[in-house]
Amino acid sequence: MTAPATTGPRPARPATAPVRPWHFPRLHRSVLDNGLTLLTCDRPGQEVLSAEIIVAVPLALEPRELEGVVGITASALAEGVPGLDSLDFIHALEHCGATLGVGAEHTGLRITLDVPGTHLEEALGLLTSALRTPLFPARSVERLVGARANAYVRNRADAERRASMELHTALFDAADRRSRPARGTDVTVRGIDRDAVAAFHHRFVRPAVSTVALAGDLARYDVDAVLRRVLGTWEGEPGTLEAPPSPPVRDEAPVILVDRPGALQTRLVLGRVAPGRATPDWDALLIGNHSLGGSVNARLDRELREAKGYTYGFHSRLLGVVQDSLAVVTGAVETSVTAPALNDITRILTEVADRGITEAERAAAVAQIVDAAPLRYLTASAVAEEMALLVLDGRDPASLPDAFRRAAAITTEEASGALRSAFPPDGMVTVAIGDVSVFGEELRGNATAPVHLLRTGSSRLP
Repeated sequence: MTAPATTGPRPARPATAPVRPWHFPRLHRSVLDNGLTLLTCDRPGQEVLSAEIIVAVPLALEPRELEGVVGITASALAEGVPGLDSLDFIHALEHCGATLGVGAEHTGLRITLDVPGTHLEEALGLLTSALRTPLFPARSVERLVGARANAYVRNRADAERRASMELHTALFDAADRRSRPARGTDVTVRGIDRDAVAAFHHRFVRPAVSTVALAGDLARYDVDAVLRRVLGTWEGEPGTLEAPPSPPVRDEAPVILVDRPGALQTRLVLGRVAPGRATPDWDALLIGNHSLGGSVNARLDRELREAKGYTYGFHSRLLGVVQDSLAVVTGAVETSVTAPALNDITRILTEVADRGITEAERAAAVAQIVDAAPLRYLTASAVAEEMALLVLDGRDPASLPDAFRRAAAITTEEASGALRSAFPPDGMVTVAIGDVSVFGEELRGNATAPVHLLRTGSSRLP
């Protein structure tokens, strides 16, 4: 039996409502008597709380011969506390339903803790004990040292990571800690032992240089009282830690070829030092970068992947490094098209420098950065991570709630100007890792800057 035909006009299609302006949730900042800074953000309904603990120990304070000690110290914090060996410590955290992550960046040590609100006090108490009185078992430190040294060797074998190492070496002066890997090299790491880790922890890891950023349903679990009760037991010397001033960044823009005979792809990385997140130009640069290569619809991907078929994906990125950022263009191409792809990248950067981005590109960037922000920061962990980045970048917490309003107000001209300054076509260090016998001669012929050739096992690391 067939349904009767409908009669009459169809109802009008509902009109889409304009996107409401979205503001990053308000942050609350306070300081405990021991000097520890608290940054909290209430996210009602988020029962799994996310905490980020940042200890502002710049890597520039590491002894030159023990670079990597911050990373080893961070990892060794989970190797036990008085009364709990490493296995029991991890089991106790698992009993709380908590997950723990540790790391080291150029601006300090970073610990991530996700835990149900009902077990916050117990899990945070375990972590505070690890910060205050870690065991640092010698065998555990030895194991971590071996793992990190082996990881460095693996990273040198990875084309993208090796390109990043060479880029940092080319951009920063040899006396600048940023010119070398954040986790150290295999040589410096192997000089680290239990005594070195314990001495570094005793000297630098203290509440006065630490910040705890916490997001989640704070009111439901009386989080403020828990933080003060647990973290207030951590004691240490007052005062901040001052890193030595960084030397000026290098002005040269060489071409660095790392030969890997027989490689089927070439990893291309172009980069230069650009303004950091705390600078007034950051919002404009964020919009401009998104238009250049910050999404799959950006210029680099449209031309190199969709139009030319050189690559599975080519992107531009802004990576924080202390007070600056790195403006990076990166991707992998089939070996035989290395030189044409590099020529196209230079052409795209030149077009941006000459004519800027279009209004349509600016609008698309705003839509993806600003309009999609409520989804991007839907979870407490995403909010806590943004708060941690704020601390690591040295930004004022008061600047975060209005960040997306500022980004939405950026004009096409402002975004174009910031992009032009950060990605100059003739000022980018170029790193190409692949079979140099295929593309080396053509790259040398096109280069207007010095060309350095490295064999697979050689390095420019100072």
